[in-house]
Amino acid sequence: MIAMLPRLHAVTDDRVVGAGRVVQRAAAMAAASGPMLAVHLRTRTLAGGALLALARELAAAIRPHGAWLVVNDRADVARAAAAQAVVSGRSALEPQDVRRVAPSLLVGRSVHDATEIRAAVAAPADFLVAGSVFATPSHPQGRPAGLGLVREAAATGLPVVAIGGLTPERTAEVLAAGAWGVAAVRALWDAADPAEAARAFAAALPAAPTVGVLVNGEARQARRGITLADLLADLGLDARAVVVEHNRRIVRRDALGAAAVAEGDQIELVHFVGGG
Repeated sequence: MIAMLPRLHAVTDDRVVGAGRVVQRAAAMAAASGPMLAVHLRTRTLAGGALLALARELAAAIRPHGAWLVVNDRADVARAAAAQAVVSGRSALEPQDVRRVAPSLLVGRSVHDATEIRAAVAAPADFLVAGSVFATPSHPQGRPAGLGLVREAAATGLPVVAIGGLTPERTAEVLAAGAWGVAAVRALWDAADPAEAARAFAAALPAAPTVGVLVNGEARQARRGITLADLLADLGLDARAVVVEHNRRIVRRDALGAAAVAEGDQIELVHFVGGG
């Protein structure tokens, strides 16, 4: 599952949540970047039912595109909203405690220095969110840790998501330092066109090995570059016993091997059984 950890992370904060239109902006980013995206719900202004309601709205908006929902600190909300991961910070639950609450979710740990990196590895966390790498208005009093923090975190062997002052132009250098992916707040949520901002980041990141598709209404990951015939084989289905509708068009059996599967495709599979 770690191999499928998204490389682009759109992280909210109190200001972003308070500004509204979080769900609409998240949906636009997810439509633009698909399974490459994870949306982090991080806020201290909502609690209980209101936080869970927003988490569920976000999940419903981004899940059809294959994007992940990540909830910061609240493992109970993450589990109830069917999120894919929880990120815990300095004052939140330890990873082992998160797993007691939400055993099926990945657990990320926010780290800011060598001591926190060692503690996260010992816990153990599944991935690290390391920052702030560069100066950022989100933490105006904090001194940026620089690329050294990314290198030290990456040396643990855990996937590292770099955060703090990240832009598409700075993405290459954090990847070179060992980061798996990048996270941003203002560069994504404050953009006039969040979909275009997500595309710019995605273009600077390695291509995902999979594409997000809908198969009979269910979000799935399919290998990039496969055909409909390959997809049926991956699903263990006999092409002779399935009618395939691809983006609302019936595909003949002899054309399945030439029909490429792309990001966002809608595929309906109808099984039929012969009688005697």
